[in-house]
Amino acid sequence: MNVYAQRRARGVFAGDYGSVFKGRSLDFDILREYTYGDDVKDIDWKASARSRNIMVRRYIAIRKHNILIVADNGNSMAALAPSGETKGEVATFCAGVVAYIARKHDDLVGLVAGNHGGNMRFPIKEETPYIEDFLNKYSKSIKLEAADSDINALLTYVTKSFRERMFIIVITDPTTALEIDRTLIRKLNARHEQMYIFVEDSPLTNRLLFSQDARDIDGHLRLPHYYRTNRRIAKAETEYREAQRECVRRILRQYGIFSSFVSGTDDAIPKIIQMLEEQKHEKHQWFNLCSI
Repeated sequence: MNVYAQRRARGVFAGDYGSVFKGRSLDFDILREYTYGDDVKDIDWKASARSRNIMVRRYIAIRKHNILIVADNGNSMAALAPSGETKGEVATFCAGVVAYIARKHDDLVGLVAGNHGGNMRFPIKEETPYIEDFLNKYSKSIKLEAADSDINALLTYVTKSFRERMFIIVITDPTTALEIDRTLIRKLNARHEQMYIFVEDSPLTNRLLFSQDARDIDGHLRLPHYYRTNRRIAKAETEYREAQRECVRRILRQYGIFSSFVSGTDDAIPKIIQMLEEQKHEKHQWFNLCSI
């Protein structure tokens, strides 16, 4: 799997994995006649002697993505996901999947996490132990006693702190997503590429909670048992959550941003792969239109 860039590269250090720029690497491309401006070091003297023309070797320059994981670590992420795991556990797993895919292609990965109490930043690097370390610290930062989520403050921090082009992958929950200021989405889109992974909340009528004492994470109010077994409430909640997902998808697609809704670690990998495949397909369609 790849994280595909949608836009053309602005410089020699940005773009997709196989860049349109030519440079030095181990991946030989073609031999062609020397033209003014070519590096003399690239001349293939044996091929030049055979063809009686000065020939130079051209290579495919490999470029790296800068992947920035922007993760919510407010107290809402300590609530349960539909799978029965905490949303923080699922969010950490999703961040790990993204980091694994990126490292398989030698991309650089960093993380910014935050809530109403402040942000923590881990610069973009390529060492796998470093990535494992910041994922562990992010996981430990998600607690019931943590500050409330503040996704707009977190995205504002990213907007002001990172000038180089990056691929930003935001991890939060659908309810927080509806609070995102669209001006921030546009600002980030002007410089970076974005994807969103939403870790869903456990429904009130989750069968995993039937025999447990369930409480609201904000007010610590106990949820009566009959709320969790009522079919009418279950149907109304299902319809509400589907409408919520559709609303979030529609807002993001206005800006060409792909998203995925994850309910647990079991479906995280297929959902993330599906999102990357959709984004890849969109990229190929864009290039096909440009070539017509």
